[in-house]
This record gives sequence, C-alpha cells and structure tokens, in this order.
Amino acid sequence: MTGLGAVRPLATATQARLWAAEQLTPGTGELNVPVALRLRGPLDSDALVRALRALAARHESLRSTFALDTRGRLRWTAHGPEHFRVEVVDLTDRPDPHAAAQRLVEDVAWRPFDLASEVLRTAVLTLAPDDHVLVCAGHHVVFDDWSVAVFFRELEVLYAAALRGLDGARMLPPLAFGYTELSFEEQRLRSRGTLDDQVAYWAGQLAGAEPVAVPADRPRPTVRTAHADEHAFALPGPLVTRLTEVGRACGASPFMTLLAGFHALLRRWTGQTDITVGTLVTGRTTPEREKLITCLVNTLAIRSTAPKGVPFVDLLTGIRQRTLDAFAHQEAPYDQVVAALPEPAAGRRPLVQVTFELQNTTTDVAALRGGRGELPVFRGLATTAHPVPRLTARHDLELALGTGAGDAELSGRVVYPTDLFDAGTITAVVRDFRTLLDEVAADPHRPV
Repeated sequence: MTGLGAVRPLATATQARLWAAEQLTPGTGELNVPVALRLRGPLDSDALVRALRALAARHESLRSTFALDTRGRLRWTAHGPEHFRVEVVDLTDRPDPHAAAQRLVEDVAWRPFDLASEVLRTAVLTLAPDDHVLVCAGHHVVFDDWSVAVFFRELEVLYAAALRGLDGARMLPPLAFGYTELSFEEQRLRSRGTLDDQVAYWAGQLAGAEPVAVPADRPRPTVRTAHADEHAFALPGPLVTRLTEVGRACGASPFMTLLAGFHALLRRWTGQTDITVGTLVTGRTTPEREKLITCLVNTLAIRSTAPKGVPFVDLLTGIRQRTLDAFAHQEAPYDQVVAALPEPAAGRRPLVQVTFELQNTTTDVAALRGGRGELPVFRGLATTAHPVPRLTARHDLELALGTGAGDAELSGRVVYPTDLFDAGTITAVVRDFRTLLDEVAADPHRPV
C-alpha cells in the first residue's frame, strides 16, 4: 500500500458524489453514519483507545481528508496516525451522567463534518466505573454499512490484543489493497472505456423513464427538509417461505421476488405502469474490497414497464432479468448515469424517488442499530446497542427489509418524509403491501 500522505489520488466517483452532496446540504449532518455501543463491565479505556488508534493506522480512509486541487478535481489525502483523535470523557461527577452522555452521543453523531479536516470522530464516555458508551460517527464519504461491520469486527481483535499488551496489527491479515489502489483501479476502468460502456447501457435502459409519483398527503415543499419518521412491520416466516418458493419457480432470488412485490404495490398505488425503483449495491465485488473501510455503495435503478393486468410471474420474470443486467453493469457511477440521460424539464424531480433494500449481508450492523444480529464481543464486557435518535429521508419512500425475530421472518421499515405523508397513509400502504404479497404467494399468476 502507498505510504502515509505520499500521494493525493483522485477521489472515486462515489466519494465525489457524496462530497458534492455534503456541499449542497452543509450543516445538516444528513450524511453522517453514527453507531453507539453501551459497554457494561470493567472496560480498559486506555486499551480501547489504543485499539481505535491501531484501527485508524491500519485503514488510511479513517485519517483522510478531501479537498479540490487547483484544477477543481477532488483529491484524497491520507494523514499520519496522529491525525486520528479519540475523545475520552469522564461523566461520573455529573448530576445526571446518563443525560450528559446522551447529549454527547448526539453531538458526536450529528455534528456536521468539515471534510477538509476530518471524516471520522470517536468518543469513549464513562458514566460509572462499570458503565461506558462508545460512539463513532463517520461521514458517508468513507463509511457505509459494510464498513461499519468491518470496523467493529476488527476492533474486537485489536481490543483483545491491547488488553494483553500485544500488537493487534499482527493479528489481522495485512491489507495489500487500499484506497489508493481503489482510486487507480477506477481510473484504469475509465481509461479502457469500461465505465463509458456501462453508462451507455444504463442510458438506454432508462431512456424515457419518469419518477414514481406517489400520492402525497401534502404538496411538496419548495425547499426539501430532512423531517422524517418510520413505520416498522414484519413479514411472517410462512409468507416469506411461500414467496421464496414462488421466486425459485421463476429462477428468481428472494431479493428479486420482494422487489417485484414492491413494484406491484407501486403500480397499484400510483396507477403507473412505468416504475423505477432505486436499490443499493455494496460494491464489494472482490475479496480485497470486502476488507476495506470506505464507501463503495452505488445506486442501481431497476425499471419495469409491464402493461396493466400482467400476471405477477411475468412481472417477476422481467424484473429478474433487469436485476441481473443491472448487477452486470453495477460499476457505472449513478451520478454519471443520471448525467447521461436527457436534461430533465425545469422543476422535475430526480428519477429515483423510491428505494428498496433487502439487508441480508450486514446483520451485525442491524444489531448495532437495535435490530437482530450479533453485536461485537469485547472481553469481559456486556454489549448492547445504544440509541442514536434521528431520522432523515432522502427519498419519498424508502423500504428496507432484513432478518426478523423468527425463523424466515423478515423485519421491515418504511422511512418517509413527514413533509409529504401522514403516519396513517404509510400504515395503509404497508397493510396493502402485506395483502398484495399474500395474494401473489397464494396465486402467482394473479394480475397486478
């Protein structure tokens, strides 16, 4: 890997997009990715700080900054390990340590980042000798859900080593591929025309597509706010099993089947037959990429144009093929895909207004946020997820499904902007989604 601060490679397309988004929403913290853990037991704070510093020394992205060069191109710089700081705060003498801790958690989590000076902040808060909170907040420019999982898996190893006075770096496999190599790899793809070919594919697939026009309870505000709420629900195991069987008969994965169900819901709710739904891919397409802490996510726009009254199995078959093609062209940066489409009419909204996720690769991240999954195990400590309250909605409707409490069950949540929707409307939409899934699971040839 490249030496510390030796070069300033170009930011990847993903980083450039997120950096630009931060400039458009300064001071909001919308792109912060926070996680907090409650640690009960005899925590060795010094060992935890050493472990966090070792993690930053290992991953150059955690001590990086972003800035434009003299030609207006965004570049990334890795600084030395001393650039990474951990705040340690003793709250035991406060009148209400828990309230003080929560204020600090929210400050660390949501304070806006200046990407020219830092991309990650961490704090270790002591409420009592046997009660602590670890809070970490990274900017999305270097932090995604996969990165969060890598961060805490490696922190477990490094903390255990620090307790024993060992060099934790020797207990983790070396990283032969880092952010510098990632940047150079993207430049090679661009120079060979690979990305241009993929962008051209998407331009053809999305030609003439219109945003999904979900019926809102109120007019869209002139200036978008981040005000949001969520509706949680569950899909029972027997229903999920039947849907899986429907998909298997069509050669479709559970992701494709549930995405087709969401398309069918949007067709019924909006009356549109041309539906485009955004979904995220992790970008972890090689073993080397799987080990990185950085943001590699990309948006894929999955479009269906089936006529009214089409049987669900036909809609599913079409979405299956579109999804396979999309994943085969997932390297094309979404902002470049959008730039390749015809210039939208003045005032027209972005193409992707609704999103869908099936979160089946980051169950430990779900646990970190209070859901089901495995939490990090720190020697001698009981670990629980600590709430970091705040929601933001970047789209009109965001549907996410993940591992539920029972066998085969899926938990779900819909995040929505309260500027547009009442809670009762979203409750009704989720109820309709469940009903529709029951119908197509019982009769996959049912018209949708």
